[in-house]
Amino acid sequence: MNPIYKCKPWILIAFLAVLVSCEPDIDIPAPQAGSVDFSRYIAVGNSLTAGISDNGLYLEAQQNSYPAILARQISEISPITFNQPLMPPGNGSGHIFLAGLQGGNPQLGIKPPDPNAFNKVSGDFNNLGVPFLRVKDIGTQGLGANPAAGNLSAFFYRMLGENESNKSYIQKVTESNPTFFTCWLGNNDVLGYATSGGAFGIQGRPGTNGLNGLTEKELFQLLYNQLVNALASNGAKGVVITIPNFTTIPYFTVVPWNGLALTAAEATQANAAYAAMIDPQVAQAVKVNVITVVVTETALKENVTPALSQQAVFQQAVAAAMAQGATQQEAEQIAQNYMASAEGQQAVATLNAQLDASLQAHLTGGSTPAELAPLLAAIDQQLATNTALQQGIAAGVQQTITAYDNEALPPAQQTQLRAVITVTTAQQITALKAAGIYPTFQQGPNPFVMVTAVTAQNPLGIRQLRQGEYILLSALADGVLAGEAALMPKANQYVLDAQEVANVNEYRAFYNNVISTVATNSPNITLIDSDQLLQKYSAGVFVDGVQIDGRFVQGGFFSLDGVHLTPRGYAATANEIISVINRNFNASIPPAIVNNFRAVVLP
Repeated sequence: MNPIYKCKPWILIAFLAVLVSCEPDIDIPAPQAGSVDFSRYIAVGNSLTAGISDNGLYLEAQQNSYPAILARQISEISPITFNQPLMPPGNGSGHIFLAGLQGGNPQLGIKPPDPNAFNKVSGDFNNLGVPFLRVKDIGTQGLGANPAAGNLSAFFYRMLGENESNKSYIQKVTESNPTFFTCWLGNNDVLGYATSGGAFGIQGRPGTNGLNGLTEKELFQLLYNQLVNALASNGAKGVVITIPNFTTIPYFTVVPWNGLALTAAEATQANAAYAAMIDPQVAQAVKVNVITVVVTETALKENVTPALSQQAVFQQAVAAAMAQGATQQEAEQIAQNYMASAEGQQAVATLNAQLDASLQAHLTGGSTPAELAPLLAAIDQQLATNTALQQGIAAGVQQTITAYDNEALPPAQQTQLRAVITVTTAQQITALKAAGIYPTFQQGPNPFVMVTAVTAQNPLGIRQLRQGEYILLSALADGVLAGEAALMPKANQYVLDAQEVANVNEYRAFYNNVISTVATNSPNITLIDSDQLLQKYSAGVFVDGVQIDGRFVQGGFFSLDGVHLTPRGYAATANEIISVINRNFNASIPPAIVNNFRAVVLP
């Protein structure tokens, strides 16, 4: 052996002693509460605060809600009591579970609710998270008085005392007297609209206090400020959390807008099926429109434009005479003489010819001479108000359509109409395809088809989705993306279109400005930007040696409903809150060990 590798035992012992004696001093912050009194921690919010997971509230989920995890970590520096309105052991309100994977796709099952899940529970609760709660609801007296009225009432009902049935949520919060609070409220003022595809409009479902709508901006501002003022009234410090961009969560991203994958043969069949359905509709609409224009044009030429031309030339002659100094009576006589002259008759004929030549363009939305605008407006007035004219045109259209269908028109007219209808139908189909209204498919990924309003611009009432629009997870859950159903137009409840996305962004921006202003105006309140939190974990991070990301099922952050979190996701959220508390209030709360909390339960 080479002497350089020889080593005496006493040398090894001495070397180890040196290593031990040179160990660096590491300053570990002593656990401390900083400037916060944590003795009475109150959590205010909705489903995320309550601990909803897998679309249900059940005991394990509540025990691993982010407020519960946060309270346990606070207890390591300042022992506190943190009570929750816990569900009995079992399925709680009922929830979905992962039954298996088929072809890589999750197969979900539903565990039914326990019979006694919504019985009242007694206690002085620190977690006041109420699933489905909106800022809009917090001032409603008797919100939990009738558990049969819906989920929101049932969840609030169970945490109210026997003599508190008429209390509002804000009254319950005011009486809680926190020394420290977290407030993550406002999500449902946007989320219900988004997860229902905006199907009930901004106003929401009729007769439901606007469920599945968007909360009025001024009302949100008024009630949110009242809520935070109540929480902070005794000098309590707190954390408020903004409303995240929900379109980044699995509920909106699991199925891509262009996730309709087709083989070449399937694309060919789909194109043929839609052509068989749409082409006859387009041809029929074009036929009616072309014949209506022809009949209307003929009726106007026979019954309207001659009189309008006469009247217009007469009025022009009167105006010219009066401009030369004639009285009204004298000008009218001069005009009558002019109308009887060859020159006047020629002027009438010329104007009438100009009007007649412009009728077709005017009736079909084309451009017309600006000087004819007053006369064309008069024609529109006649079409809108002259009952006899309307009846004559309607009768003429029906007669002509019947004759055309039976090929009973004069041959030249029949041939001419057929040529116009054929060419116009082809042009219309090409234009509809170019606009994404007439669905077209190819091998590979394709946009899904959605139902939309019938308008002059979209006579079909359907179109393909565009980038920036969303197919909701509910479409997958309801089976409308399976088999041939995947090709069919999707109802509004399964799609968040561009206008609905814009509505979500507009209202969310306003609400978040209200929330951030509350934090800006008070040194006792700090802010968490939930977008930053979601972006961080959706993109993927390693925490305690574990990969967490926003993938559905596999990612570990989101639960099986694609909206709420797993216990691991709630632990990561609690750590973000802890980080903000430590940074802003000079505390040193130890973070939770995220790896100690489960992700999705695999079958």
